[in-house]
Amino acid sequence: METLVGRLRRIFSRKKNNELTVVRQAHRPSKRARQPSAWRLERLEKALEAWQARQGWREPVRTVGEAAERLGTDTGTLYAYFRDRIGLDFRTWRTRLRLEDAKRMLADNPLLPPADAARLCGFSNRSNFSRQFLAYTGQTPAEWQRDAGASSGGLRNRPE
Repeated sequence: METLVGRLRRIFSRKKNNELTVVRQAHRPSKRARQPSAWRLERLEKALEAWQARQGWREPVRTVGEAAERLGTDTGTLYAYFRDRIGLDFRTWRTRLRLEDAKRMLADNPLLPPADAARLCGFSNRSNFSRQFLAYTGQTPAEWQRDAGASSGGLRNRPE
């Protein structure tokens, strides 16, 4: 481990008149910027497939770090995978899975309260769910459910 004095010596140099000047260092990518190995990405891909099969988006995971831990990887690999292969960040991707799940639930269960659908799909905050649902579909959860019921032959009675 490099000491603070050693690091400062590397960064600064002394001129003849005893002035300190900054020495330009060659750029080295940080650990975060390094590309994960192929086997890490493959292992993550398999873990994500299993996670999707068991509907892991319904789990009440709060942070990307928690998600990475449950998937058996680190956050750097998770970020790199989603950046390079999916084109979305993990949270956005997971939110879309949750919203698609909620759309199915609301359409298939006309008597299910939207708040219950939100909870079952992994949303911990009902107002956040409603806001996200509206932004994603252009309708509130209740409107979506009503329209889905109407398009399936009016399985439930609606007030006119």
